[in-house]
Amino acid sequence: MTEASRFTFTDPAHSNATAEVVRRFIAAFQNKDAAAIPDLVAPDCVMEAMQPAPDGLRVEGYEANVAFWQAMVADPNGTFEVEDVVISGDRAINTWRYHFGGSEAGSVRGVTLIRVRDGRIAEALGYAKTPAVADLGQANLATSEVIRRFNEVFQQHDPSALPELIAPDCIIENSNPAPNGSRHVGRDACVELWRRIATTPGTHFDIEDVVVTGDRATIQWRFWWGEGESNSVRGVNLMRVRNGQIVEALGYVKGA
Repeated sequence: MTEASRFTFTDPAHSNATAEVVRRFIAAFQNKDAAAIPDLVAPDCVMEAMQPAPDGLRVEGYEANVAFWQAMVADPNGTFEVEDVVISGDRAINTWRYHFGGSEAGSVRGVTLIRVRDGRIAEALGYAKTPAVADLGQANLATSEVIRRFNEVFQQHDPSALPELIAPDCIIENSNPAPNGSRHVGRDACVELWRRIATTPGTHFDIEDVVVTGDRATIQWRFWWGEGESNSVRGVNLMRVRNGQIVEALGYVKGA
């Protein structure tokens, strides 16, 4: 799929460097080689995924794009078939078919507009012939990105991203007090609770595991408020994401 015959050059004299980056990018997906992705992403890379409508998930920066593409590369249920690649200077047009099932009905055709700068991908804009109800496997990736940013709020003690990550109708059921936990409804209430937790001095969260399935995520964690395990508690959050924002978070702990 990455042989030279698949590449069309509009200006061969100035396009070889771009072609090499795009060839390596395509090869990473076809070979399921997630380790190849970090060397291909620019520090200020901007990616727009083909879902969800109307604008597609926008991912900015090096770490976020590396994480997104590595998750897509590693997805055992998805494969890309390259149809054509047109290289023009620092730009590339990659047309493809993405397979997420065992038949043609389990696939979709699309295009990614790529811009390369200094040997790395600086921009990638994805579009597809996608019905609004289609699930092309990117729901997992969109959910993963939201949850990644959510976890960073607590690990970096920086709540500034919370208003963007929380849906207007978000509901939190906190892990305390027993028997039901406190219930917080609406963006303002949820932002206030999580901001207070994220900025409490002398505390931190260790993320033990994150599992994403469609619009759902399970976050296992340990919360510390001092030295030694007696000053910590392990717990789990059951999260639900819709249109790039958290709509539900149910918290539980190993309490006495």
